[in-house]
Amino acid sequence: MPIFPKSVRRPWQPEHKPQEGRRQSNAKFYQSTAWRKLRALKIEVQPLCEECLRRGIATPARVVDHIVPINKGGAALSLANLQSLCDACHNRKSATDK
Repeated sequence: MPIFPKSVRRPWQPEHKPQEGRRQSNAKFYQSTAWRKLRALKIEVQPLCEECLRRGIATPARVVDHIVPINKGGAALSLANLQSLCDACHNRKSATDK
């Protein structure tokens, strides 16, 4: 007979909803043909990191990032809402967005 662990009720901790605190996944959007074509176009137009260029450094861009995140109302497929970034600049921006 299998032994199941007992759930422990801790009255001092708040109840959590099943999806609370998890990020919304945009995986389906980022795998779409429209996004891949737009991303390739942006890298072709601006192959250098835009944030590094503002600081006077020429670094190849590896990531195309939304200036205003989609989850916060940014346009998903607008070139005006995209910027080319290197990995370090993208990680820095993503950390500050959270």
